[in-house]
Amino acid sequence: MVPYTVTSFYTSLASLILISAILAASVNLLAGHGGLLSIGHAGIAAASSYGYAWAIHAGWSVLGAIGMAAVLTLGVSLVFGLMAMRTSGIFFIMVTLALGMVVFGLTFRLASITGGENGLSGIRRPGFISEYWQFYFLCLAAFVACTVALWVVARSPYGTSLRGIRDSESRMLSLGYQISRYKLGGMMISGSVAGIAGLLAVWHSQFISPTSAGFGRSALIVVIVILGGVGTTFGPLVGAAVVMWIENVLSSSVERWPTLLGLAFILVIVFAPQGIVGGARELVFRRRARRSVSPPELESVDPASPAAAVTPPPHPQKIGHDR
Repeated sequence: MVPYTVTSFYTSLASLILISAILAASVNLLAGHGGLLSIGHAGIAAASSYGYAWAIHAGWSVLGAIGMAAVLTLGVSLVFGLMAMRTSGIFFIMVTLALGMVVFGLTFRLASITGGENGLSGIRRPGFISEYWQFYFLCLAAFVACTVALWVVARSPYGTSLRGIRDSESRMLSLGYQISRYKLGGMMISGSVAGIAGLLAVWHSQFISPTSAGFGRSALIVVIVILGGVGTTFGPLVGAAVVMWIENVLSSSVERWPTLLGLAFILVIVFAPQGIVGGARELVFRRRARRSVSPPELESVDPASPAAAVTPPPHPQKIGHDR
């Protein structure tokens, strides 16, 4: 396991990768199965982080603070869903972007609650996850639970309906499906997972600032989803590992690390449009297909062999008709 093989820095990095993968998985549910790309999920995660941080600063218990984070997460997710459930395509993207920027603006406007530009610091973890290795195992358990839950949702009748809406919204509407409700439900499920990532994020850094709700954070999550593979189960984890490694490890030796991230993104788009996981899966399928279809064996028969001697001559072709 990670805590027993690497240093505390890399264990903390692994925890950050898992947290980013959970947030990316929430975006992946809507993008991969509903065809709805959200560029505002960082705002939902930040609402959870701010809710917990404010409650702790106000003297609430840990359970009360978690409850506040859950309430804010569901409330913001509901607003996102109500505003975006009647949109699709580029309009859905713009609505979620606008709502995310509203949350970002409120972090400055409500400075008495959020701390404004300085943010909120001194947010200690609960006692049972105070050690870095304990927190890693919590993040691992949360990632496994969220991945399994989203996998079940994606393969349930509800997930099938989401894919139907993605493929042909007009056909699903003609069949009697209430598309707006399915989109609202998808946003609520996705937002709940994003809220879990936000709570883990504030425990990880023990600090929250408006940057967590900014456009840059949301855009980075979308990059993670695309790099890993939209609609894949483990794509968010692979994409998060690549992005977090470049941002937190290579950035210490390479000044222009965003350029490396951009090059990696371009290479994946050109050579693996389905993402790293999607491209690897397609490559495996192709190799299996080639192995299952073997070329016909050409048997060469020696004219001097007994097999050639007993081979009957071909029948002569009839030129005319018998009368």
